[in-house]
Amino acid sequence: MSDDEFFIRKTLETDPRLGVELLFKRYYQPLCTHAVKFVGSREVAEDLVAELFYQFYSTDAFQRITSSYRLYLLKTVRNRAYNYLKWELRRNVALDEVQDLPATDESGPDGVSQFEEMYQDMEGAISALPVECRRIFLLKRFEGRKAQDIADELKLSVRTVETQLYRANQQIRAFLKDKWPLLFLLLYWGIGR
Repeated sequence: MSDDEFFIRKTLETDPRLGVELLFKRYYQPLCTHAVKFVGSREVAEDLVAELFYQFYSTDAFQRITSSYRLYLLKTVRNRAYNYLKWELRRNVALDEVQDLPATDESGPDGVSQFEEMYQDMEGAISALPVECRRIFLLKRFEGRKAQDIADELKLSVRTVETQLYRANQQIRAFLKDKWPLLFLLLYWGIGR
């Protein structure tokens, strides 16, 4: 238990509704920002986080947590984002292609560590982009901004923004395609479309 969560933990013991409300106020935005890195949509990320807090309260999950709430919430939202991505991929891929994809159990230790590794690789691929290219990519994919809005903000032409997005997509795909074929398929349908 971290000292900065002591007050929230005590509030949860005496008034669970208020305690979850305090957790929500403290962690909602950071959790949404974290989730959007995976799902690429602010709306989807907000839905995932809102559902997480609803279940956190309705199932009294807070009573079973002995470590940091922050750590628990971050790990849970990552797992939910991963499940969403798997669901989205299966929804978009033809049935015969889905059968060829390897099945993983994300709830087990191997699934969690594989997801962590995939997350690190994705972060590495984005970090390897040139600075301006990375900034444009993040504005587009994680904030959902339109090319024209990005061009106006950065004082660039729309064509330059589109070219930078194309280059970012190509570089990320090349970086990930051999190691993560499932993620590559998802990116193939998601990034740049």
